[in-house]
Amino acid sequence: MRVPIFGATAPQPWCWAVQVRNAPVLNLHRDPPADVLGAYVAVCAAAEYVPELAEWMASWHGPGVAAPRAGDVPTSAVVAVARVAAVSLWPDAERQSRWYVGPVGLWLEDVVTLQEPVACEPGPADTLWEVPAQLLARVRLGFGALVGADKARWEAYEARAARAGGREPESLKDRVLRKCSCRRAMTKCSTCRAWRCTAPGCPPHSCATGVSP
Repeated sequence: MRVPIFGATAPQPWCWAVQVRNAPVLNLHRDPPADVLGAYVAVCAAAEYVPELAEWMASWHGPGVAAPRAGDVPTSAVVAVARVAAVSLWPDAERQSRWYVGPVGLWLEDVVTLQEPVACEPGPADTLWEVPAQLLARVRLGFGALVGADKARWEAYEARAARAGGREPESLKDRVLRKCSCRRAMTKCSTCRAWRCTAPGCPPHSCATGVSP
């Protein structure tokens, strides 16, 4: 069963802050559905850019983040997909952040920025909304491609790490011969029958039969 994806609208440059993982929370005015925890939200940039919001973000009483200008960020488009890790309800919010203003806070994790924003008509900004079928299909396509590429990249990395950290499987010759730490084949002493290495750099063999108790 697919995990649901809800729509969540926020003004710019707040959406940008979510994309770059500066803003860990989306603020709503209405309670979300009961099954929102663990679900995903399509983060939709509203039609407007709010200069006052950018000023607050850069101020000393804000988070101190310099946001892009109005023409440098998309609007009226889904820009990212994120997982809802926790929900805060004012005044019983357990988490504290300058980004949280409530009364409802959706705390986000696993934020994935879409390679191309998906243009759409933004839903209401005060609550979660149902993503239209055609828009949802396009969002899932872009989101799934990025998640699949990331998974393949990690699998390739783990495979390379395993090859670099381990040894190649031993051949039949390796299993039959006894090898010294210098990787040279060892031979048995004709007197004591102990394995010895005749390499010049290895310690000389001391025959056990010639040692007095």
